[in-house]
Amino acid sequence: MLLLVAVLGSALVMEAHREITDPGDSDAIALVTGGRLVASDPSHLFSPVAQERTEARLLHIPADDHFIAPFTNIAAGALLLSPLAGSNLWVASEIAVLASTLFFALALLLEFHWLAPVSSRPVQLAIAVAAVMNIPAVEAIVQWDSLMTVALLGSVLLAERRMYGWAGVLLATLILKPQVLWLVVPALVAARSWRYLAGLLLGSVGWIVVSLVITGPNGFVALVQLMARIYPGQSDRSIGLPSLVSAVTGSGEAGFIAAGCLGAIAAALLLWRRDAVRGQPVAAVGLGLVLSLLCSPHVTGEDLMLVAVPIALIARRWPLLALIEAIAISAVEIVQLQLPPSAQHLQPLMLAVIAASTFLAVIPMAPSKMTYSPTRVRLLLHRS
Repeated sequence: MLLLVAVLGSALVMEAHREITDPGDSDAIALVTGGRLVASDPSHLFSPVAQERTEARLLHIPADDHFIAPFTNIAAGALLLSPLAGSNLWVASEIAVLASTLFFALALLLEFHWLAPVSSRPVQLAIAVAAVMNIPAVEAIVQWDSLMTVALLGSVLLAERRMYGWAGVLLATLILKPQVLWLVVPALVAARSWRYLAGLLLGSVGWIVVSLVITGPNGFVALVQLMARIYPGQSDRSIGLPSLVSAVTGSGEAGFIAAGCLGAIAAALLLWRRDAVRGQPVAAVGLGLVLSLLCSPHVTGEDLMLVAVPIALIARRWPLLALIEAIAISAVEIVQLQLPPSAQHLQPLMLAVIAASTFLAVIPMAPSKMTYSPTRVRLLLHRS
């Protein structure tokens, strides 16, 4: 367990140092660009030309060098980043790395708390560390996923206290990357958790309304156009099953079509097997989340941090299996780096295994045949 902590902790520290010293080679450049534009020119937040010029100024390079990394999150997300607008790229990156590292630590504490049903403390800590600080997650520290994981874990902890409305509002933070959230909606419908679903929808509307106020309706159109321009070309590098389709066909559009078909199948299965999650809103969220990652056309390695919830659900029934799968997230990343680029598609298969394990783990256990009611016990004692 100490070796695991040492390896993953060292990976986090090394990546933090790399992103601070070379922010142009990390997502910091895109996020700082979003923060600057929303503060200075929100109507052009999703303009490719405006983003290119801002990035060029941040990096002190010619504007015709084109994109380093585009900002493609909703405008409300850019508003959260606006405090970085007044700093140069390197200072802003230092602040972002510090904030993300604190979110990593908070997510680790929440995951450890949520794994309380696991009786062995060393196993409990090992699962938390392996799930939250997995290598794909710590390869991109300046990203939304640490914040989103804190919100996700906070949401399920509130839900376990039956505070479903607030749990849903907090869960709506994941709309920063809606592709990791979309199948949670049919999962909550299958669970018949209407308050959780209402909170999620209300919170999502809040994020959207704020974004509309910032950029206006034209901003949403520009965002969709920007994503349509960029995402299909990246779909073969995703970690979901659609990436396999894109890699085989050589078409990013085919990956998006496959994602729609897979999502429809997953939603239909959730509603068909609704007895597995009925009355279990937390299980529904975990299952919907891992299915979203599996079926989406644009999910990246750092999004695997979000499987902390599915892994914890598995751990409540099979702790050692959960530990193996949590470690496998990092192991698969290391193994596939040794493979040729065309064969680096092990993550979708690993996600499929985690999705299947999560489904089996949340199915209610059948009552034992040896369980007797008090009346039957008294009857048996009387007969004896």
